[in-house]
Amino acid sequence: MNSTLTGAVASYLAQVRAELSDLPPGELADVLDDVTGHLTEVAAEFEGEPTGIALQERLGTPHEYAAELRTAAGYPPRTQPVTDQNPGNRALRWGLIATLVGPFFVAVAVFAGGQGASAFFGFVGFVILFGAAYLGVRALRGNDPRVVLDTPRGQRGERQIRDLIEQIPPNVRKELVTIGQPVWWVLRGAVGGGGFFLLFGAGAVAVVGAIGGAVLSVWVARRTQQDRRWLWYVIPLNVVAAVAVPAFLSAAFLGAYSGVFDRSDYNNSSNYNPPSDGLRWNGSEVTNVYPFDAQGKQVSVALYTQDGEAITLPLQGCATDNNNSGTKNSNILPHAVATYVPNEKPTEANPDESVCKDEIKAPFTPPQFPTTGPTSNPTPTPNPTPSAKVTPPPAKPTPGATLTVQPTR
Repeated sequence: MNSTLTGAVASYLAQVRAELSDLPPGELADVLDDVTGHLTEVAAEFEGEPTGIALQERLGTPHEYAAELRTAAGYPPRTQPVTDQNPGNRALRWGLIATLVGPFFVAVAVFAGGQGASAFFGFVGFVILFGAAYLGVRALRGNDPRVVLDTPRGQRGERQIRDLIEQIPPNVRKELVTIGQPVWWVLRGAVGGGGFFLLFGAGAVAVVGAIGGAVLSVWVARRTQQDRRWLWYVIPLNVVAAVAVPAFLSAAFLGAYSGVFDRSDYNNSSNYNPPSDGLRWNGSEVTNVYPFDAQGKQVSVALYTQDGEAITLPLQGCATDNNNSGTKNSNILPHAVATYVPNEKPTEANPDESVCKDEIKAPFTPPQFPTTGPTSNPTPTPNPTPSAKVTPPPAKPTPGATLTVQPTR
């Protein structure tokens, strides 16, 4: 192995440097030259590149190794706290923030009720995700990304992931890699690109965003195979996709099913279930009824169903809120509606600027009722009786004529 330290060896040297950072710069450089040579010799004794655990089993922890150097060289013990100089620890810490915190806010945005809340939480989630991922890559400081696997937390995580992978049958694992992986690349990109525009209310370009997202996702996947630093971005985005893809597919399925169900309701009247509460007309809620008689005069009526049940509506008058009798509904219509008018005579007991007034008159003008037609009742004209005989009145006598009267026997 050459003198350029990489991987776990470089991470171990960085931690030793942090433990000895309080030494004078010249003496620190000399000590680190000796430590670099020693670590190179120790690493060459392994068959491959050693892990962080293997180095600690051989040399002790970086803190213990630095303490032995101080004792051997006669340096005093360190009194200042040590700043974490392990790039693997910091890179892993930022990676966990990008993987857990960022997708959490994105998940809240996916399931948020309002569009404004969805846009806000989505923006916060993506800012945290990409910001933490960028800081994680910067924390590597040019080291191989595998240095995170040399940290205790990274090693535990690697073992857990390997244990889960080993639970999958080998033939299934092969299919997941050869077929499932490309499908996942396209699916996560399409849902991510289209969902991003839908999240911010730009549904018109969602299809274009889905196509662009799929292409970008495949390119990023290929790029990640060449440069592992892209994992700081890809893994959090995979977590987001793991939440968004099922949610998107479920919403699409439920929307399609709801559309079919709604159409079947309208096509088959036997499946229609009208609302159980309240009075509705053409789909709108009826809060009051204003009856008029045939002459267009507003009247008060009591409404009942064909079964004799009262059709009641909630009271709306001024006394409704203070009604302690328990009567909140009535079928005597129309109901008085509470209106507020200026208080012309304010008193000390009632200094309000407005007072409540019950108004029962209809707030609209009914259409004009016809004077003729089915609703009018004209006086009928009697027809003459055919069997009746009309006797004409006797003629008046002509002046100068003689009226002769025949005696009746």
